[in-house]
Amino acid sequence: MPFTALHPDAGRLDATQLDLGCAMDWTQIHKSRPRAPLTCPECSWGVHAKVSRYGVRFFCHDPGRPPSCELSNESWEHHMLKLELAGAIRAAGWYAELEVPAKDGSWRADVMASSPDGAQRMAWEAQLSPITVEDIRARTARYRAEKIAVCWVSPHKKPPQWVGAVPGMRVRAPETEGVWVVDDGVAGFDYAAGGWTF
Repeated sequence: MPFTALHPDAGRLDATQLDLGCAMDWTQIHKSRPRAPLTCPECSWGVHAKVSRYGVRFFCHDPGRPPSCELSNESWEHHMLKLELAGAIRAAGWYAELEVPAKDGSWRADVMASSPDGAQRMAWEAQLSPITVEDIRARTARYRAEKIAVCWVSPHKKPPQWVGAVPGMRVRAPETEGVWVVDDGVAGFDYAAGGWTF
């Protein structure tokens, strides 16, 4: 289910944020009359605000949506990991934007980080679903072709097969409060060289 939508005046809305990420109240878009003109940031199809029976706020595509929309199947875990990545990027002094597409539509970064001077960009991909090493290498190559660094992030306990094949890491959420921990990837200790490799 999509957790983000585009509003013509307010821009990107995030149903997981209390103020929708733009100082807007949920009642302004949920069951409002006239209905708020919201669209999906992925497929541009109309969406409307809903609340699940468990109290989870989200956006639902209007009937007839394109079957190829990737956001229609986004999980809560995937969206929350993207928000954690964006928060860490911003805390490091860089800019972070969710779901940034390539100009030609060949890729869409979960989170695009940009340096303060705009000279560097890095895609951060929250990878929760299974993917082959060949596929993740091909997706990594598309970013590199446009001179964009990329880091793949998995929150699973078991290391995915692609850790070590592409720039990536396996992370662990704090059990209560605290910081996320990197359990695997990005760097390793090279015993023969007697030091860390990146």
